[in-house]
Amino acid sequence: MKNFDALPYEEKVYTLVMNCSFINSINYYNQKVDLYHMGDFFIEVFYHPVTFKIDQICTADRSRLHLYSPVNIDD
Repeated sequence: MKNFDALPYEEKVYTLVMNCSFINSINYYNQKVDLYHMGDFFIEVFYHPVTFKIDQICTADRSRLHLYSPVNIDD
């Protein structure tokens, strides 16, 4: 989906619920970050556990995707 980051918050949430598959979660700089997959791209949801709020829903930074894998695939 092109322009996912430009969608209003409500449309991002709807897209996640209706079209995406949950992959994994990580802790990243004091936030819980969930990774979702849809079509040919990934979406990250940044949740702040102290405020109990979602800080950001955005297209995943591909340079960070390796953090979601518990297995070292470099060997």
